[in-house]
Amino acid sequence: MIRAELIPPNEPARIAAVHRYDILDTPTDGTFDRITRLASTLLDMPVAIVSIVDTDRIWFKSHHGLDAQQIDRDPGLCASAILGTGAWVIEDAEFDPRTLANPLVASENGVRFYAGVPLTTQDGFNLGTMCVLDTKPREFPEDRVSLLQDLAAIVMDEMELRLAARTALATIEERARQATEMNDDVVQSLAVAKLALDLGNAEEAGQSISSALVASRRILDELAQDLPTLRRTAAVRI
Repeated sequence: MIRAELIPPNEPARIAAVHRYDILDTPTDGTFDRITRLASTLLDMPVAIVSIVDTDRIWFKSHHGLDAQQIDRDPGLCASAILGTGAWVIEDAEFDPRTLANPLVASENGVRFYAGVPLTTQDGFNLGTMCVLDTKPREFPEDRVSLLQDLAAIVMDEMELRLAARTALATIEERARQATEMNDDVVQSLAVAKLALDLGNAEEAGQSISSALVASRRILDELAQDLPTLRRTAAVRI
């Protein structure tokens, strides 16, 4: 049971946004792994994580310095970090009133330091965090906060880019389906025109040929409109 204070007021819409990005339970990804490795190196932290807060768990899209793939949402620290808009920093968890009762802190070799920045979508939903952890207390000055925020922004840029590519690809596939249906209309119209000509009905043949030309122009116009999107999608996939 997740404590009520760990659930954002926009939770249903936030979970819908998590699903929109289609990232949960996806395979290991070199792009995100490079970001967590970079975070660990630049901030001199043993653990760096890109986390996604699901309904009842915190799933790690990338985790450097940690073997776990996920933890329960309660008492996960990331569940608290997504409640705000800025960085959530705990410099010494043993003496911070926000984390005194947290089992992750109270356990032997537990978390003593945590800093997380929400992964915020363009429409304002916090999907998870870019975070770093240590088993000893640490100071975390403003320049390090800024660096962690920049890394979180890079993670979100990558997620937004992939979402845009998937959306564009779905649009192109739908256009292709529509084009196939229109192409069937062209073929059918030409078949009717041939039959009308064979029967000596020139007027009906002309109408059918005109219908075929209109459908053909629609196919070409829609494909021309989709060409820039197709090029961008191909570049992203490469």
